[in-house]
Formats: sequence, structure tokens, C-alpha cells
Amino acid sequence: MNELTISRAIHILSIVIWIGGVSFVTAIILPAIKSQFGFAQQESIFQLVENRFAKLAKWMVIIAGASGFYMVYLLDTWDRFMGVQFFWMHAMVLIWGIFMLALFVIEPILAKNHVKHSQDPKQTLKLTLRLHIVLLTLSLLTVFVAVLGAHGAFYQ
Repeated sequence: MNELTISRAIHILSIVIWIGGVSFVTAIILPAIKSQFGFAQQESIFQLVENRFAKLAKWMVIIAGASGFYMVYLLDTWDRFMGVQFFWMHAMVLIWGIFMLALFVIEPILAKNHVKHSQDPKQTLKLTLRLHIVLLTLSLLTVFVAVLGAHGAFYQ
């Protein structure tokens, strides 16, 4: 087993945990909270779950990014970012960047300001669910095209 194989395994494992967690929160947790609890409880339950998952997601996003860039380094495939047939690599970096921004910049700002500016929990949960659906859809689409791309589907 070589460095590339280990890096790829680490990369895939981190993505499975990261996007799998987003899937679980989006498809199971948020709808369950929305349908089973009152507005006051919805926010506190969501914060409990989200805060626990966010810690894990942060690590997985960092590991996915580090292992992905390390594979590009090992393979010396930086030039792929110049070719349109490797759009799937751009998509992976874009999704990674969106999650880095969301987890390390936007979410901490919102959490800090939420204490000062209490919003309608019903609207907050609706918006959160919509954003999660969009991010999950983009993430799954990216995984799909990245697997196709990594196996030569878009170039010969």
C-alpha cells in the first residue's frame, strides 16, 4: 500500500462521514424536529444536534481538503484545474470551500448574533432546512460527477 492509496482512503472516509452526516441531518433530524416539537423546543433540539455534528463535520472537511490537495500534489495534477474536462475537480473544491466558509465563518457569526437578535424559530428552521437541502443536493451531485470524472467519464 502506498501514500496515494492511504490518502484516497482517508479522503473517501472523511467525505462519507461529512456528507453522510449532512444527509442524516437534512433528511431525518430536521424534518423530525419540525414535525414533532413545538417552536421553542425545535430550536434547542436543533442546536444540540447541530453543535455536536458541526464539531465532527469541521474535522472531516479539514481532512477531506487536506487529503484531496495532498493527492493532487502526489499525482502532480495541478494542471487539471486548467482543463474544462476536469470540471469535477473544480466542483469538489467549490463544495469544500462552501462548507469551510459555512462551518468556520458563517455559522459562528450567526451563532454569535443569534443570541442578540432572536428570530422566529419556525422561520429559522424552515430556512435552515432549505439551505441544508440545497447544500446536500449540490454535494451529492458533486460526489456523483467526481466519481465519474475520476474514472475517466469526461475525458479519454
